[in-house]
Amino acid sequence: MNPHYPIAAVERETGIPKDLLRQWERRYQFPLPARDDKGDRLYSQQELDKLRLIRLLMERGKRPGKLMALDSAELQQMLDSHAGDDAAELGQLLPLLRQRNLHAIRCWLLQRLASQGLRQFVCHTVTQANFDIGQAWERGELAVHEEHLYTEQIQSLLRQAIHDMYADPRPPRVMLTTVPGEQHGLGCLMVEAVLRLDGCDVIPFGTEMPFQEIIEAANSHQVDVVGLSFSAAFPATDAVVALAGLRQMLPAHIAIWAGGAALCGRPEVAEDVLLTLSLDEVCAAAAAWRAQQER
Repeated sequence: MNPHYPIAAVERETGIPKDLLRQWERRYQFPLPARDDKGDRLYSQQELDKLRLIRLLMERGKRPGKLMALDSAELQQMLDSHAGDDAAELGQLLPLLRQRNLHAIRCWLLQRLASQGLRQFVCHTVTQANFDIGQAWERGELAVHEEHLYTEQIQSLLRQAIHDMYADPRPPRVMLTTVPGEQHGLGCLMVEAVLRLDGCDVIPFGTEMPFQEIIEAANSHQVDVVGLSFSAAFPATDAVVALAGLRQMLPAHIAIWAGGAALCGRPEVAEDVLLTLSLDEVCAAAAAWRAQQER
């Protein structure tokens, strides 16, 4: 089943005000949302994706009237031509961290979130920034406290965005946590954001949850999926062992999804453990879970 989004969710995701969406509908005959039983607008995933591209191009000075007639592939091609400008903008973050200008860092992140929408912000800006900052730290170009400052700002921003999100959860119910020894929780927070955008029922439990507590929480909260994140700092062999142990301890009907940089080499994990090594794969896993339930 293809997802549909109410106008409030489209406004939040694209940054396009509701009144402007209605105006475009009258003036350009796009978007043309369906209606639910109450007559409220419901936008398709294809319309949401095209609107997001239109908003990004408007941020680069394009007029909406000339964009409406283009399909998503043409819009994406136009956007790709501006990729160099975007890379240059992403390159502004590291200097801001080195300057330790907290206000400027916060403003930069807020501007990116407002212009991209939460999904694009998480999947593109945060993913790329995490990689760039990790590389800079390994090269000795960034102090530990500067990396921590970035992480805290991102986590604060994502928690607020998730709190403000339109909430109408449906299965699967996914609990998110890390195993003992894994202190990094940003990966779980990013996964929570994209799953909530897809309407999933997400229960975050923070980091370093003891194995027995994971089992008890999964059973008592009747979750469908246990999601675990393993950062680059966590040994891959230890992650494989932890996943094998949890798979044996959890009931068979509870799925395990695991991701993070520690697993990027795609090691052999226990049977029935699904590796989701990108946010797109996480969303695909949720869609596949729903499709299986409908059979």
